[in-house]
Amino acid sequence: MSLNGKLVWITGASSGIGAEVALELARRGARVVVTARRAEALEELAGRAEGISVAAGDITDHDGIARVVEGITASHGPIDVALLNAGTYTPILPEQFSADLFRPHVEVNIMGTVNCIEAVLPGMRARRSGRIAVVASVTGFAALPMASAYGASKAFLISMCDSLRADLAGERSGVGVTVVAPGFVKTDLTEQNDFEMPFVIEAPEAARIIVDGLEAGDPEIAFPRRMSLAMKTIGRWLPGPLRRRYVANIARKRHRDRARAA
Repeated sequence: MSLNGKLVWITGASSGIGAEVALELARRGARVVVTARRAEALEELAGRAEGISVAAGDITDHDGIARVVEGITASHGPIDVALLNAGTYTPILPEQFSADLFRPHVEVNIMGTVNCIEAVLPGMRARRSGRIAVVASVTGFAALPMASAYGASKAFLISMCDSLRADLAGERSGVGVTVVAPGFVKTDLTEQNDFEMPFVIEAPEAARIIVDGLEAGDPEIAFPRRMSLAMKTIGRWLPGPLRRRYVANIARKRHRDRARAA
């Protein structure tokens, strides 16, 4: 399905993957509406390409994000694709483990995404068309060190989407659900990592892969291929003792590298 002329709503679009996907979609002729809390960054993005409009908002504000969707629909028409990309990430070590660090992952990654789905799903079901694309992560396929909060939130999103996809298919709703599961992508969030990131790619490349997958109507867009295959192998096919040993070895290496750096 060509996205030329289609209306695509992107959350978390002020930087990183979201911003690059907005630019890629605009290049392909889509009508794009971008949402994030940083209105100035969104305006700067909109100035870089024709076809990008701004609708600032906070996905953790349940009623506020519903009003954002209502405003988009009133101004631009029905949303064809909702790319729910907004998220947060903080690496957590055992000595830092706390509810305060977990809470933003739940409020933004999980409940923020749920707020957005609640806002767009009724309209799509009523029209019997549309696609909801949720940006999760390959860490949702298998646990990684320092990602106890982030990985758990992304595993939640993958499971939620799989269930929602089945329910929507079962009722023949005409609404599709796509899980987007990136590996390491160079963004402001991954700049926090003080360890070597395997198979890391640039955000524009990630954007091209995502938009290609959306146009193909893929139920899952996991990339880079080697990273996604590795994570699925670890999380889904390795026996439990081997999986736990493998992940523990990664953690030990990162601990040694941090100790050397200190």
